[in-house]
Amino acid sequence: MRRKLILFTDLDGSLLDHQGYSCEGARSALERIRDLSVPLVFVTSKTRAEVLRLQGDMDIREPFISENGGGLFFPPGYRNFRIPGGVEQDGRILIRLGRPYSEIRRFVEERKTRFGIRGVGDMSIGELVEITGLGPEEARLAKQREFTEPFLVAGDAPPALLGEEARKAGLTITRGGRFYHLIGSGQDKGEAVKRALRIFRGNLGEEVLSVGIGDRPNDISMLAAVDLPVLIPHPDGRYEDVDLPNLRRAPCPGSRGWNEAVNGILDTAAP
Repeated sequence: MRRKLILFTDLDGSLLDHQGYSCEGARSALERIRDLSVPLVFVTSKTRAEVLRLQGDMDIREPFISENGGGLFFPPGYRNFRIPGGVEQDGRILIRLGRPYSEIRRFVEERKTRFGIRGVGDMSIGELVEITGLGPEEARLAKQREFTEPFLVAGDAPPALLGEEARKAGLTITRGGRFYHLIGSGQDKGEAVKRALRIFRGNLGEEVLSVGIGDRPNDISMLAAVDLPVLIPHPDGRYEDVDLPNLRRAPCPGSRGWNEAVNGILDTAAP
């Protein structure tokens, strides 16, 4: 019996191209997903405000996971689902999984001079535009953080002592495409995907085939949490060192690679 397909996807460098943030290369797969009513769940380091803007631009009304697993959001009345642990907040049903942003920022403020770290909360809109290539409005949305702090550090990697102090404070550091991310311990994309899958399974009453698509170290926990993981290469063609059951590797970076991988899955697994 064919299982209900659910797609979980990273955005930057996966569905969205690393340069320019375009999803144009994924147009055909996105159209098929909409036609087939396949749930497409964004799992991203982006903020809720950024995701809502993207969903509106792409005509998508689905759950999403923001800020590296900090929050799991469902549209109100989504498929008549029961959502245990969800609370209504600003027009969405939220399951809070991360630490409050105020706690994360306090940690950064107390250590940014000693360790040479610079968080998004320290940056002006203009600085964020220059670093990321976002437009001013997108940069403004990226600063509306709720659970995590992306940051840059002088040198190749955060000092070991910073990681040790983060662990003692109940925090951890992960790596995304452009930034390191300071997040709550035990919070990651994989745990949020598992929570979402429990809700889907509990409401659908049928077997689920879960697919996860990502390209960076902070995506590995998500890839490990699904039935069918898909790894997108970096712009230089290099793949993260990942060894998981049923792993597929997309043939090229960004939205084009995403498109080919998803179309292949839809050909064999779609309803």
